[in-house]
Amino acid sequence: FNASDPSGAGGLAADITAIASVGAHALPVVTGAYARDSAEVFDHFSFDEDVIAEQARAILEDVPVQVFKVGFVGTPEAISTIAEIAADYAEVPLVGYMPDLSWWNEGQIDLYLDAFRELMLPQTTVLVGNHSTLWRWLLPDWSSDRSPTARDIAKAASEMGVPYTLVTGIPMPDQFIDNV
Repeated sequence: FNASDPSGAGGLAADITAIASVGAHALPVVTGAYARDSAEVFDHFSFDEDVIAEQARAILEDVPVQVFKVGFVGTPEAISTIAEIAADYAEVPLVGYMPDLSWWNEGQIDLYLDAFRELMLPQTTVLVGNHSTLWRWLLPDWSSDRSPTARDIAKAASEMGVPYTLVTGIPMPDQFIDNV
Protein backbone atom coordinates (compact mmCIF):
# COMPACT_ATOMS: atom_id res chain seq x y z
CA PHE A 1 0.00 0.00 0.00
CA ASN A 2 1.66 3.21 -1.15
CA ALA A 3 1.34 6.19 -3.46
CA SER A 4 2.71 6.38 -6.97
CA ASP A 5 5.87 8.49 -7.08
CA PRO A 6 6.85 9.66 -10.60
CA SER A 7 10.43 10.39 -9.48
CA GLY A 8 10.95 6.74 -8.50
CA ALA A 9 12.64 7.92 -5.29
CA GLY A 10 9.91 6.55 -3.06
CA GLY A 11 6.38 5.25 -3.13
CA LEU A 12 5.42 2.18 -5.09
CA ALA A 13 8.32 2.47 -7.54
CA ALA A 14 10.86 2.17 -4.73
CA ASP A 15 8.83 -0.52 -2.95
CA ILE A 16 8.63 -2.68 -6.07
CA THR A 17 12.38 -2.30 -6.67
CA ALA A 18 13.22 -3.21 -3.06
CA ILE A 19 10.83 -6.16 -3.03
CA ALA A 20 12.12 -7.49 -6.35
CA SER A 21 15.72 -7.10 -5.15
CA VAL A 22 15.10 -9.80 -2.52
CA GLY A 23 13.45 -12.12 -5.03
CA ALA A 24 9.84 -11.48 -4.05
CA HIS A 25 6.88 -10.44 -6.19
CA ALA A 26 5.11 -7.21 -5.21
CA LEU A 27 1.34 -6.92 -5.29
CA PRO A 28 1.09 -3.12 -5.29
CA VAL A 29 -2.07 -1.37 -4.14
CA VAL A 30 -2.06 2.27 -5.26
CA THR A 31 -3.31 4.66 -2.58
CA GLY A 32 -2.80 7.89 -4.50
CA ALA A 33 -0.23 9.80 -6.51
CA TYR A 34 2.42 12.39 -5.78
CA ALA A 35 3.03 15.44 -7.92
CA ARG A 36 6.78 15.76 -7.48
CA ASP A 37 10.14 15.99 -9.13
CA SER A 38 13.46 14.62 -7.96
CA ALA A 39 13.91 17.40 -5.38
CA GLU A 40 10.53 18.03 -3.74
CA VAL A 41 6.90 17.04 -3.32
CA PHE A 42 4.43 19.60 -4.65
CA ASP A 43 1.19 17.78 -3.86
CA HIS A 44 -0.49 14.45 -3.27
CA PHE A 45 -3.77 13.19 -4.67
CA SER A 46 -5.43 10.53 -2.52
CA PHE A 47 -7.54 7.69 -3.84
CA ASP A 48 -10.89 7.08 -2.20
CA GLU A 49 -10.69 4.42 0.50
CA ASP A 50 -13.23 2.25 -1.37
CA VAL A 51 -10.89 2.16 -4.37
CA ILE A 52 -8.00 1.13 -2.11
CA ALA A 53 -10.10 -1.59 -0.46
CA GLU A 54 -11.36 -2.93 -3.78
CA GLN A 55 -7.81 -3.26 -5.16
CA ALA A 56 -6.57 -4.98 -2.02
CA ARG A 57 -9.49 -7.35 -1.52
CA ALA A 58 -9.37 -8.47 -5.17
CA ILE A 59 -5.73 -9.54 -5.01
CA LEU A 60 -5.90 -10.87 -1.44
CA GLU A 61 -8.72 -13.22 -2.40
CA ASP A 62 -6.56 -14.57 -5.21
CA VAL A 63 -2.96 -14.65 -3.96
CA PRO A 64 -1.52 -15.56 -0.53
CA VAL A 65 0.67 -12.79 0.87
CA GLN A 66 3.75 -13.07 3.07
CA VAL A 67 3.90 -9.49 4.38
CA PHE A 68 2.10 -6.16 4.12
CA LYS A 69 4.10 -2.99 3.54
CA VAL A 70 2.28 0.27 4.27
CA GLY A 71 3.85 3.49 3.05
CA PHE A 72 2.22 6.89 2.66
CA VAL A 73 -1.48 6.31 2.02
CA GLY A 74 -2.71 9.91 2.02
CA THR A 75 -5.60 10.15 4.47
CA PRO A 76 -6.74 8.95 7.89
CA GLU A 77 -9.64 7.22 6.12
CA ALA A 78 -7.21 5.25 3.96
CA ILE A 79 -5.26 4.29 7.09
CA SER A 80 -8.49 3.06 8.67
CA THR A 81 -9.37 0.99 5.59
CA ILE A 82 -5.91 -0.58 5.42
CA ALA A 83 -5.92 -1.27 9.15
CA GLU A 84 -9.22 -3.15 8.73
CA ILE A 85 -7.78 -5.21 5.89
CA ALA A 86 -4.59 -5.96 7.85
CA ALA A 87 -6.69 -7.03 10.87
CA ASP A 88 -8.41 -9.60 8.65
CA TYR A 89 -4.94 -11.06 8.00
CA ALA A 90 -3.56 -10.71 11.54
CA GLU A 91 -1.06 -13.55 10.97
CA VAL A 92 0.64 -11.59 8.16
CA PRO A 93 3.50 -9.34 9.38
CA LEU A 94 3.12 -5.64 8.62
CA VAL A 95 5.96 -3.26 7.80
CA GLY A 96 4.89 0.33 8.42
CA TYR A 97 6.90 3.17 6.92
CA MET A 98 6.58 6.74 8.12
CA PRO A 99 7.93 9.13 5.49
CA ASP A 100 8.98 12.73 5.95
CA LEU A 101 5.74 14.72 5.73
CA SER A 102 7.26 18.18 6.11
CA TRP A 103 6.03 19.15 2.63
CA TRP A 104 2.42 18.78 3.76
CA ASN A 105 -0.05 21.02 5.62
CA GLU A 106 0.52 20.83 9.41
CA GLY A 107 -3.14 20.06 10.19
CA GLN A 108 -3.14 17.18 7.70
CA ILE A 109 0.13 15.88 9.15
CA ASP A 110 -1.30 15.79 12.67
CA LEU A 111 -4.47 13.95 11.57
CA TYR A 112 -2.43 11.45 9.56
CA LEU A 113 0.06 10.77 12.36
CA ASP A 114 -2.72 10.38 14.93
CA ALA A 115 -4.57 7.87 12.72
CA PHE A 116 -1.38 5.93 11.98
CA ARG A 117 -0.49 5.85 15.69
CA GLU A 118 -3.94 4.67 16.75
CA LEU A 119 -4.86 2.27 13.94
CA MET A 120 -1.67 1.06 12.26
CA LEU A 121 1.03 0.95 14.95
CA PRO A 122 -0.76 -1.71 17.05
CA GLN A 123 -0.59 -4.02 14.00
CA THR A 124 2.91 -3.06 12.90
CA THR A 125 5.64 -5.70 13.15
CA VAL A 126 8.45 -3.47 11.89
CA LEU A 127 8.32 0.33 11.90
CA VAL A 128 10.69 2.04 9.45
CA GLY A 129 11.50 5.72 9.22
CA ASN A 130 14.15 8.39 9.17
CA HIS A 131 15.70 9.32 12.51
CA SER A 132 14.44 12.91 12.50
CA THR A 133 10.94 11.93 11.32
CA LEU A 134 10.50 9.23 13.96
CA TRP A 135 12.04 11.47 16.64
CA ARG A 136 9.57 14.31 15.96
CA TRP A 137 6.64 11.89 15.81
CA LEU A 138 7.32 9.41 18.61
CA LEU A 139 9.27 11.64 21.01
CA PRO A 140 7.76 15.13 20.55
CA ASP A 141 8.62 16.18 24.11
CA TRP A 142 12.27 15.07 23.95
CA SER A 143 14.14 17.50 26.20
CA SER A 144 17.68 16.13 26.41
CA ASP A 145 20.60 18.06 24.93
CA ARG A 146 21.57 14.95 22.95
CA SER A 147 19.57 13.52 20.07
CA PRO A 148 17.60 10.38 20.88
CA THR A 149 19.31 7.16 19.91
CA ALA A 150 17.74 4.48 17.75
CA ARG A 151 17.12 2.60 21.01
CA ASP A 152 15.21 5.59 22.45
CA ILE A 153 13.04 5.70 19.34
CA ALA A 154 12.53 1.92 19.36
CA LYS A 155 11.49 2.06 23.04
CA ALA A 156 8.89 4.72 22.21
CA ALA A 157 7.59 2.58 19.33
CA SER A 158 7.56 -0.49 21.58
CA GLU A 159 5.37 1.35 24.08
CA MET A 160 2.87 1.67 21.22
CA GLY A 161 2.99 -2.05 20.46
CA VAL A 162 5.69 -2.19 17.76
CA PRO A 163 8.16 -5.06 18.37
CA TYR A 164 10.84 -3.94 15.86
CA THR A 165 12.01 -0.57 14.56
CA LEU A 166 14.46 0.30 11.79
CA VAL A 167 15.73 3.84 12.17
CA THR A 168 17.36 5.19 9.02
CA GLY A 169 19.45 8.27 8.35
CA ILE A 170 21.02 8.54 11.79
CA PRO A 171 23.58 11.38 11.72
CA MET A 172 27.10 10.21 12.51
CA PRO A 173 30.44 12.07 12.80
CA ASP A 174 32.18 13.21 9.61
CA GLN A 175 28.89 13.47 7.67
CA PHE A 176 28.24 9.72 7.73
CA ILE A 177 24.80 8.28 8.31
CA ASP A 178 23.77 4.97 9.80
CA ASN A 179 20.70 2.72 9.86
CA VAL A 180 19.97 0.81 13.05
